[in-house]
Amino acid sequence: MDLTQFWQLIAIDNQTKDKAAQLKTRLEALPDNELAEFDSHYSKQLRRLWHWDLWGAAYVTCGCNSEYDFLDFCNWLLTQGEAVVEQVLGEPDTLASIEDMPLRDNLPYPYCDELDLTAGLLYEQKTEQELPYHNTVNYAPQGKQFKNKPKMLKQTYPQLFAKYWQG
Repeated sequence: MDLTQFWQLIAIDNQTKDKAAQLKTRLEALPDNELAEFDSHYSKQLRRLWHWDLWGAAYVTCGCNSEYDFLDFCNWLLTQGEAVVEQVLGEPDTLASIEDMPLRDNLPYPYCDELDLTAGLLYEQKTEQELPYHNTVNYAPQGKQFKNKPKMLKQTYPQLFAKYWQG
């Protein structure tokens, strides 16, 4: 499986409520080796997203303040597809341009709980073997930690701050 196939499988629109179920349906037809390759690509993409600049953008957008919330945010971001991921990696403030941001209680809720486990659980179900564990959350994000003072957040993420800041 190449990256093009990975991005075709992972891109899921924001109208889909259960993205993990949608992804599982898409992955079920894959041979075991491609399922393992998908999981490997997923882990590599998560590590690319594991960056303080992006976490700061998530903090401004939806109050993301724990590594597990940030993992669920990164899971959601991957479902936005390659173009959005690359754009946001290059300039995290462009996250503000996503028009159909998921909401919960009328607040931004760009999270996908445990989406990163979908391929591994399916592989285990099909083969009764586990894929190698790719640790993402137990190491420090890349870059310099963002400052959570409103003045700094407004300066660093002006579009997101104007659109979402609830502080």
